[in-house]
Amino acid sequence: MAEAIIGRLADGRLLVLVTFTGPSSYTSGGFSQAVKSVRDVDAVLSISCSGGYKVDPAAVTVEAGSITVPVYYYDYDAASDGPAVEVPAGTDLSGVSFQAIIVGH
Repeated sequence: MAEAIIGRLADGRLLVLVTFTGPSSYTSGGFSQAVKSVRDVDAVLSISCSGGYKVDPAAVTVEAGSITVPVYYYDYDAASDGPAVEVPAGTDLSGVSFQAIIVGH
């Protein structure tokens, strides 16, 4: 994991770029990632990942100094297409890189 403070807001809160890899065994509902550069995470402004998976900043939850990241994929087949679905529990995401910009203090 790597963190870099990329700015400071007028109210003193920090903008932090956080880069991390996924877990070796995904937990339904999302996996937790600590953010060490701030005591409390206020918001996730953006988040992206590699490997064809989808993450959405609106779906990420924050609690104190960590974020919980739900991960989705598109389960297209020949019969029907639909919205993204959550990655199954136990999926190995250790080869997937995540990058988030958070606001915290």
